[in-house]
Amino acid sequence: MKIGDVLTLFAVVFLLTSVVGFILDRPILLSYVTSDSMTPTLNKGDIFLINPLSKGKPGDIAVFKMNGHWTVHRIYAETSDGFITKGDNNVATDQQGGRNGVVKKEDVVGTVITVFGTPLKVPYVGSYLQDFSKSTKNLYIAILVIVLGSILLTSGREGARKRKKRVLKLKYKTLYTIISTITMAVFLISIVATWGTIGFNYASTLAGGQKEGWYLPNTEFDRPLTLKSKTIYPMLYILSPRGERITIDKSQCILMGKEKESLIVHVKVPSDTKIYYEQIDVYSYPLMLPPATIKSMWNFSPYLPLMAFTSEMALLLTVVYFVTGSGDEDVIRLRLRKRRYL
Repeated sequence: MKIGDVLTLFAVVFLLTSVVGFILDRPILLSYVTSDSMTPTLNKGDIFLINPLSKGKPGDIAVFKMNGHWTVHRIYAETSDGFITKGDNNVATDQQGGRNGVVKKEDVVGTVITVFGTPLKVPYVGSYLQDFSKSTKNLYIAILVIVLGSILLTSGREGARKRKKRVLKLKYKTLYTIISTITMAVFLISIVATWGTIGFNYASTLAGGQKEGWYLPNTEFDRPLTLKSKTIYPMLYILSPRGERITIDKSQCILMGKEKESLIVHVKVPSDTKIYYEQIDVYSYPLMLPPATIKSMWNFSPYLPLMAFTSEMALLLTVVYFVTGSGDEDVIRLRLRKRRYL
C-alpha cells in the first residue's frame, strides 16, 4: 500500500468519525476548548485529540458531559461512585459544595491524548468553530464534510492524470453522490428547523396570589400550554423539560398536519424568591420509523433518529443509482488550456 493510499484511508476514517460526531453532538476523535478553566494546559480555542478508548484515571484530562455541556477537565481523584474533576485554572473542584455530582466512568467519552504530559493541540482554531457548535449548524458542517469525502472517494487515482492532461472531469457517480447528499441535507435541515422550545415565567414571592404568575414559595401549580404542528405531514413530537422543577403530563404525541395538542405542566415553586423561567425542549420527527423506535433512539441522542432516516434515504438512493444503470461515465468534461506568456 502506497503512502498516498494510507493517507486517503486515514482521511476517510477521520471524515466518517467527524460526521458521526457532529450529528450526535458527541466528541469522538477531537474537540475544542470553550473556556479558560484549563489554562495554561489547554487554552480557550485550542483543538485537542481524544482517545475514545480510555475512561481515564487520576491525573488524566477527561472529556465528559456536565450540566448539558461537554467539559474537558482533569481527573483530580477517584471515589467508589466516580471521578472528582477540576480545571487546572480553577481553585475548587467541580463537585465542591455539591455543585455537581461525581463523574461516572460511563459518562466519560475519552481522554485527551498527551505526549510526556503535554496535550497534542492546535491553538486558536476552536474559536472559529465555536459558532457552529449547535443546532442545524452541526448539520451544515457534516454536509460539507460528506461532500468533500464523497469527492475524495470517487475521484480515485485519476486525479493525477487529470492534472497532467489539464482536463477537468466530473463523473456521474460523483455528481450523483453530491446531489444525493444535498437532497438528504435539505431533508434533515427541514426536520431540525421544526425543533424549538416552549417557555413561560413565574415569580416565587411572599406576595403569591396577588397577581397572575405570582406564587408562594414551596407551593405547586399547573400551567396549561399548547403545542402546535407547523408541518403538513404527521410528526412525532417528543417533549423534554429542562430542569427538575417542572413535569409534563405527556412526554410525546403524534400530530397530523396543523393539529394542536394541549399540555399540562406541573411546576414546583422554589423556596428562593425571584423570577423563574422554565423551558420545554420540543423535538419532532417524521414517522419514517415506529414511534417507539424513534423514542428509543432519542433517549440516546436527539440526532440518532436523523442518522436512521439518513440511512433509509441513502439505501433508497443507492438502489435508484443501480437501477438507472449509470456508471463511471463523465457527465462534465472541460479541457483547460495552458496560458502562454510572451
